Amino acid sequence: MTIIYILYGILAIGYALVFIFIIYTLYAFIKGAPFVPSARGTVKKIIHLAGLHENDVLIDLGSGDGRILRKAAPSVKKAIGIEINPLLYYWSRVILAKHRNIEVRRESLWATDISEADVITLFFIAGKMNQLKTKIKKQAKPGTRVVSYAFKFPDWQYVKNDGKVYLYIV
Repeated sequence: MTIIYILYGILAIGYALVFIFIIYTLYAFIKGAPFVPSARGTVKKIIHLAGLHENDVLIDLGSGDGRILRKAAPSVKKAIGIEINPLLYYWSRVILAKHRNIEVRRESLWATDISEADVITLFFIAGKMNQLKTKIKKQAKPGTRVVSYAFKFPDWQYVKNDGKVYLYIV
């Protein structure tokens, strides 16, 4: 009988985690973009187009599970992930804990100060790209490299692209 209660407890915790993930996915969709993991090849393209340097500060808006941060960390001074979903935030904190130059913040990208970034990476949605462009152009310093996957910024010409990965310069 005890084993059944333990199994029910585990099942309840699993359902609660799925519920939290779904709620924050919906919230993220309204506020920005839901978590969709980028393929390894895409992450490589993002890192390559970013042209990372050892003194760069990289900010990944919507860092999800931290795969871009992990790939960028050896090449930059600091990599900062911004993630609103608490499950993805805590998961990425755990898997990135060994990297001393990675910081993950649980906050909305709209509230995040991006002025220290030399490089900004993102995988956003079409309907919010113009709003994000306004924020970036207002807060980012001149010369900041912005790498967007899948979606282009309206009325902002990219400098380079590799398939669906686009590099912009502020």
